[in-house]
Amino acid sequence: MENLLAIEAETKFLLSSRDRSFEQTLRQELLSIFEEAELLFGPRDPSYQMSTPRISECARASTYILWPFGITRIYLTRDSRTTPWLASLELAHEAIHILSPGGFDFVPTILEEGLAEWFARRYVSRIYGMSFQRDSDPQYDAVMTAVSTLMSKNEFVIRDLRARQPVISKIDEKLLIEVGGIEPDQAKFLCTDYLSYFGISPPWRFMEQHAEWVEARLRSLFDTKRTK
Repeated sequence: MENLLAIEAETKFLLSSRDRSFEQTLRQELLSIFEEAELLFGPRDPSYQMSTPRISECARASTYILWPFGITRIYLTRDSRTTPWLASLELAHEAIHILSPGGFDFVPTILEEGLAEWFARRYVSRIYGMSFQRDSDPQYDAVMTAVSTLMSKNEFVIRDLRARQPVISKIDEKLLIEVGGIEPDQAKFLCTDYLSYFGISPPWRFMEQHAEWVEARLRSLFDTKRTK
């Protein structure tokens, strides 16, 4: 369903004649977010072109990557249009996922997903003066605690790690122990498949990725038609 809503957002954008200034504002903020993210975590992979973010009807923000063309697009939730801090939170979170895309079969680790949320909350707290409480979900709270503990030792640790392994979700336990200076059990947890940790089965993920690839090809056709 989320995938179809992303396509719907593209279709509405192409067929609508409404003012596009809001999307351009989102793009400018995203560029600023990347400047901050790159300072902390190292450079973004320049082989992927960043497209203007879209507002969709999706229940959660997401990033889609047109693998054959190296193009990335962030889709924000409907509520982000009327809630500025939410738009910023979603942009900052998704920005981390496209610092270094992991490939077609990419599955995020707890390290990457937790880092994305850690950075998003930090950004929103600075821009809007907001504070975030501990999560009521014990599993998600464990994710945030693990990443926060890692970052509290050295907020540039991800930059140091990415100097050795640019793709965040490919950073392994050995590297985390060596560079991050954490205990083996902590490293193992951070390198855990995020989807499996929350009980999402691999067959479901495979089907979703296949759907994303099909939709990516459709969106590429939309973009090609628009530029002609």
